[in-house]
Amino acid sequence: MNRQLPSRRQLALGIIGAHVASGALAQSGYPGRPVRIVVPYAPGGGADILARALGEPLGEAWRQPVVVENRPGAGGSVGTESVARAQPDGYTLLMASPSHSINPALYRTLPFDTLRAFTPVTIVASGPLVLVTSATAPYRDFRAFIDQARAGSDRIAYASAGIGSSPHIAGELLSSLAGIRMTHVPYRGTGPALVDLMAGRVQVFFAPVPTILEHLRAGRLKALAVTTKARFAALPDVPSIAEQGYPDYELLQWWGLMVPAGTPAEIVREQLAQVRRILASPAMRERLAALGADPGGGAPEEFDALVRDEIRRWTRLVEANNLTPE
Repeated sequence: MNRQLPSRRQLALGIIGAHVASGALAQSGYPGRPVRIVVPYAPGGGADILARALGEPLGEAWRQPVVVENRPGAGGSVGTESVARAQPDGYTLLMASPSHSINPALYRTLPFDTLRAFTPVTIVASGPLVLVTSATAPYRDFRAFIDQARAGSDRIAYASAGIGSSPHIAGELLSSLAGIRMTHVPYRGTGPALVDLMAGRVQVFFAPVPTILEHLRAGRLKALAVTTKARFAALPDVPSIAEQGYPDYELLQWWGLMVPAGTPAEIVREQLAQVRRILASPAMRERLAALGADPGGGAPEEFDALVRDEIRRWTRLVEANNLTPE
């Protein structure tokens, strides 16, 4: 599931496309009023951070406010449903993340059709999750953590940002491949999970890079491994789980924009072109680097293929391990 980020040439073509699309839409007046980006999670998580980072330059480009609206609940389904039911006019976007492709595998019914209710625009950014623990935890490295988990005398509790979140499925994937048992403790967002992790009330957390870099640098957290196949440039000294005896382990944390199905194609092209232009700018690339995220900007078809691939993959994991929502 190795995914290639767009090349500089592709991003440059996106800049050209932005001017073309903007000219084509000038007559229609889009956008003629404020635009919403719905984040279906609590404030402070990776989706929220990236939506706000993107919203400001989008607002400047469109000369309209771009408002970030947090609508958490039900593993992201509450906010996601609100976008599915919104008018397909380009004024409501969804900042999706892997729970978008995990929930269809985990829940038999959802209040929307994940593949038919949305049109992908583009992946905004991606990176690994990082298996972190508190600075005072006894695990000196990933192997020591696995040894402790296998001992089983004191079952390890791992936090997640909620049932169906990528940290949840990351823990289940590791348990399956490593043959260990951990207790899943879901929280309502990344922020509360990090608070309890640093307080020692849970032992580990698979965290998105943008949410924990500051804590790692300050010495409040310790990184044990990353979830991508290869090491991550922002954390070069942190090994991957795959290189430590579990070559089949891989989980990509991504964030991407979607709109309700039926949104006019010319509006989707405008949104894509502007996002590509912003992602190619030195200011945004520097900001994403500081957050520990790689810029996206790929085609909508690539985003759609990723979601479909992940739904199939997580469905197999859920069925093989008899996972059910707690």
